[in-house]
Amino acid sequence: MGHSYGGSVISSAAAGNPRVKSLVYVSALMPDVGESGMSLAARFPTELGTATRSVPYQESGRSGTDLYLKRDKVHQVFAADLPVSEANLLGATQRPAATTAFSEKAKVAAWKHIPSWALVGRQDKTISPDQERFQAKRAGSHTVEINSSHVSLIAHPAAVADLILQAAGTPSSARPSRAAAGSANGVRAKAALAGFTGASLAAGTGAVLLGRRLRRTRR
Repeated sequence: MGHSYGGSVISSAAAGNPRVKSLVYVSALMPDVGESGMSLAARFPTELGTATRSVPYQESGRSGTDLYLKRDKVHQVFAADLPVSEANLLGATQRPAATTAFSEKAKVAAWKHIPSWALVGRQDKTISPDQERFQAKRAGSHTVEINSSHVSLIAHPAAVADLILQAAGTPSSARPSRAAAGSANGVRAKAALAGFTGASLAAGTGAVLLGRRLRRTRR
């Protein structure tokens, strides 16, 4: 499961891996071979372009540029359906994303060979909902749309968990209720503390743990 530019990561990492049976893209990039996050964004522009600031860095003789969300833009562009206080916490604790995460062109596209599920956030101002729809249609993804900003995994954790369970092949009758899927407030707090890019990693870890639990249940 990949959120945001994590979609590019799973599209590459899963290629040629027979153990990967399904891919889940949550408000995510799904580049084709030769495409990048930047080339897709040029076709489907959003407010994100005016909501980031660039910070050059040097490390071990290498140089590059990190991107940060402007703190006064986090709520409006990134997390409009979270309380302002939580959006402010995301802004204060965010980890930067290197520009190469968006400029590097995809060399493979696992979604061409592996079944995929996609969640589209209708109010997403970070990745255009039209881009998310275009990508999902191109990939033949099982698609769900919800009224969400870019951080659907924080604001609507039950909907995201349900999509992951669908991709895992879990029957509806065996899925936990929305209440049992976890406290939305608890998920929000943990993701906020994890920061901007850390939210994707937290969701991925959750999917792994959920898969282990399902395997134990089936034995």
